[in-house]
Amino acid sequence: MTAGAYLCPRCRASALRDTHGYRCSGCGADYPILCGIPDFRLAPDRYLSLEDEREKAARLHEFARNHSFAETLAEYYRVTDDVSPAMARRYADYVVAGEARGREALRQLAPARRVLDAGCGAGGLVVAAARAGLPVTGTDIALRWLVIAAKRLEEEGLHADLVCADIARPPFPEASFDRIAVTDLFEHVPDLPQTADALYRLLEPGGALYATGANRNTLAVYPPAGLWGVGFLPNALRRRYVTARRGIDTLRFLSMQTPGSIARALRTAGFTAVRTAPMSVPAERAAAATGGAKRALIGIYRLLREVPIARAGLLRLGPVFEISAQRPAGSLGSERTGQ
Repeated sequence: MTAGAYLCPRCRASALRDTHGYRCSGCGADYPILCGIPDFRLAPDRYLSLEDEREKAARLHEFARNHSFAETLAEYYRVTDDVSPAMARRYADYVVAGEARGREALRQLAPARRVLDAGCGAGGLVVAAARAGLPVTGTDIALRWLVIAAKRLEEEGLHADLVCADIARPPFPEASFDRIAVTDLFEHVPDLPQTADALYRLLEPGGALYATGANRNTLAVYPPAGLWGVGFLPNALRRRYVTARRGIDTLRFLSMQTPGSIARALRTAGFTAVRTAPMSVPAERAAAATGGAKRALIGIYRLLREVPIARAGLLRLGPVFEISAQRPAGSLGSERTGQ
């Protein structure tokens, strides 16, 4: 995809650059450039209003001018009142390790020519791809996270296209990418089938998708909450339990998924060669883990993943999983299974 070749997410006509951002050549809708990032959202994520989210992003952008990536990340959690200090540290460690996870995702997607990181967050995979010399676009519905990703790229002396958009209504032409990474996104989208359809259309025929996610049915700690067993609780009881432990229902906007639920959505959208597995964890991540107990657990996980019976159990009841899929070569337009 040519950088800056965008479509209106509302009517799919060309969006043309003007002095303030982009204007749709069809319906006339305006899309601003904020903090140096095109904003093609028709609505915000479910945590903040569009006005509040843009204000928070602007404050972070101003802060980042004179502070490092690490300081900007810390500032984000300082001004985010629904994340406890303990969870902020947990989340920040996860963000910092994002480049290592990104390298593993790119290894799964190799060889790649044009990469989309759908739901790129703080840009770990985007940095990994840019460092490898790959043309990469990172998109996220949260402008505030893209501001942090931009600071990360700047600090590393790297460039990538960052676009604020809802992945279910993206501003990119069909078949814009030959590889799409979807890390920890599917549990955050309100409409899984719509998202799967959009990803299918964004892939060129023969293109590949690699996704990771947190398993609702895990017997271990559910990663987004840092709590045991929440996926087995009825919604009302889960809300009370998480609120009691965290002070707020941190899962209130999550649509908890399993490997099977995502695989079914991808197949329905038209993807083929859909394969699920316990998430691969490279040795470098085990070595970089903080704390001996965590390193030991990762080491045990990596060993069990290579044993067929244990591997099946990890997929069903482990905390994290990965999925690979392809858009069939020769598929035309928006043809999809069952459509």
